[in-house]
Amino acid sequence: MMNTDKGLGPVSSWRRRGDAVPGMVRNERRSAVIGNAAMIASHSTRDTVGSDAELQAAAQDSFSLIYLFDTLPAHEFWSDEGHVNVPDLPAGSLHIMDLRTSGNARIKSPFDTMNIALPRAALDALAEQIGTASPKDLRVPQAWRWRDPAIDGMQTSLAHCIAAGTEINTLVFDHLILALLTHVAITYGEMRKPSPGLRGGLAPVQLRRAQDAMMENLDSAAALSDIARHCDLSPSHFSRAFKRATGKSPSAWRLERRIELAQELLRKDAHSIAEVALLCGFADQSHFTRAFSRHVGRPPGDWLRTARHP
Repeated sequence: MMNTDKGLGPVSSWRRRGDAVPGMVRNERRSAVIGNAAMIASHSTRDTVGSDAELQAAAQDSFSLIYLFDTLPAHEFWSDEGHVNVPDLPAGSLHIMDLRTSGNARIKSPFDTMNIALPRAALDALAEQIGTASPKDLRVPQAWRWRDPAIDGMQTSLAHCIAAGTEINTLVFDHLILALLTHVAITYGEMRKPSPGLRGGLAPVQLRRAQDAMMENLDSAAALSDIARHCDLSPSHFSRAFKRATGKSPSAWRLERRIELAQELLRKDAHSIAEVALLCGFADQSHFTRAFSRHVGRPPGDWLRTARHP
C-alpha cells in the first residue's frame, strides 16, 4: 500500500518561483554505503524563501526519513497520488516517506530539515546480514506528529557529521547510519530482531556462506582466513563464532563433510580407496585411512564391505 501521508521530502532540487528572493538554500550532504546501496544524508535549510519556493523529489526505490529541526508552517504537497495540504509541523517530529512516487512541496516559510535516504537495497542488505526478512514497508504510527527518542538522541551527532565532512572519520558516520537504519527497520518496518541464540555466533547468512565456501573446496586446503573473509570476520572471531553456531570447529566440520563425501564415492564403487583419498583432499591413502577410522570407528575397507553387504 502506498503511503499517502506526504510532506516535505528529500530534496533532489530546489527552484524559486516569482521574483528574486533574499537568502540562500544550504544543502549539506554526506553518504554511507550499506551493501551496495548509498544512503545519502542531507541537512537542508533556508532562512528566507520569499514568496514561493519549490522542493522536488524524484521517484525512486527508496524511503526517506525526514526529521524537522525547526517548526515548519503548513505547506502544499503534490505527488502522483494527488494534492495534500500539509498542516503545521512541530520541531522534532519525524516522518518516513515512500518515494516510489515523485513529489514536490511548495514552501512559503523558512525550513530546517534532515533528510536521510533509505534505499530498499540497503534494507535488503541489512536484513541479509542479520539473517531475517527485509521489511516490506516503513511507517511511523502518526504521520508528522511522531517523536522518536532514539532519533532525537542521534540527530545532533548526525547533523555534526554531515556538516564536518571529512573532518569526522568516515567509519564513525558509517556506524551512525547503520545504527539508524537498524533502528528504523526494526521499529517502523517490524523487521525481526536477531535471535538471542545467535549472539556471539554467526548469523544464518554468514553460516551459509562459510559452509558453502568450505563445501566448494573440500578437495583442497582452503585457508581459514579466506573462509572468514566470506563472513567479513577475522579468522579468530570466525572460528569462535562458527563453533558456537555448529558445535564444531571449522576444521572438524569440514573433515566430517570430507568423510561423508568419501563414503558416497566408495559406495559408487567407481574409485579405489587411494583415488577417493586424493579426491577428498587427503595427502595419501594412509592419511585418509587414519582420519576415516577415527571418525567412523573402522578403516574404509572394513566399512565398505559392510556397506556393500549389510
